[in-house]
Amino acid sequence: MSKLKTWMVFAALMALEGSPLAAGTPLAVHIHTDSAMFQVLISPGSVGADNFVLQLMNGEGTLLNVKEATLTLNPPVTGAKPLTRKATKGADGYWHVDEVPIASAGRWHLRIDAVTPFQTISLEDEFDVPAQ
Repeated sequence: MSKLKTWMVFAALMALEGSPLAAGTPLAVHIHTDSAMFQVLISPGSVGADNFVLQLMNGEGTLLNVKEATLTLNPPVTGAKPLTRKATKGADGYWHVDEVPIASAGRWHLRIDAVTPFQTISLEDEFDVPAQ
């Protein structure tokens, strides 16, 4: 992991310290292309209601000028409908989606759509929710 990536993960976790998100150790998902880098923190990172913090950056790690962000989750259960939620921009400059129902353990697919003044950037990855 590069120093920049390590620093960003550390900074994000420190920003969460003392907040309601700090109840457990959040899951972290890092998605990186040449033009964009999205860091996603999922807390508490277990079955139940989870909060998502979306750090939406360009390829160099500078926050993107995002006008709208959407989180879409596909549950691990075959045939289950995707969950789509609009994110809200917080005072910290990051995008937040609170109280997302994570109904089951397993491998979830995540997509983030970030609308900038010039384009929509969509990045996808997967994360594992542990069994309780």
